[in-house]
Amino acid sequence: MKIPFAISEFCITGADISIEVADKILKHHITPMIPIRERLGVPIWPSDNSGYRPQAHELKRGRSGKSQHCFIDLGAVDWTTRKDNIQDLLKELRENSPYLRVTYYPNNGFIHCDYKDVANGKRRYYECKSPTSPWKFIENLPNTK
Repeated sequence: MKIPFAISEFCITGADISIEVADKILKHHITPMIPIRERLGVPIWPSDNSGYRPQAHELKRGRSGKSQHCFIDLGAVDWTTRKDNIQDLLKELRENSPYLRVTYYPNNGFIHCDYKDVANGKRRYYECKSPTSPWKFIENLPNTK
């Protein structure tokens, strides 16, 4: 099976990453996205401001350094696709992914996905107007395997 992603696509700074982070990217983000990408039959990729962000990178930008994008836990990716396919991608991520949090940014054209344990592992869907706005809880999602 050909892996349709490169680890480098998930690293915002282009700096070297640890094997631990690379393993998390592969296991928790690339592997679950492969069948979704195959079902949709369209290009899907991590957005420009997504994937692994070193803690120093986050702190330099005035952030807390505790983002899921720092991969302290299982990490986060902001997935995107062509504008005409974003709703199909959102449906797949909500219904057929293992992510615990799926957050759609309709004004920015990406979908943030992570495994932060909210509400005892329940899967949740949020929407957000901009990267600086608070998330708005929309609904609980069905559990997937």
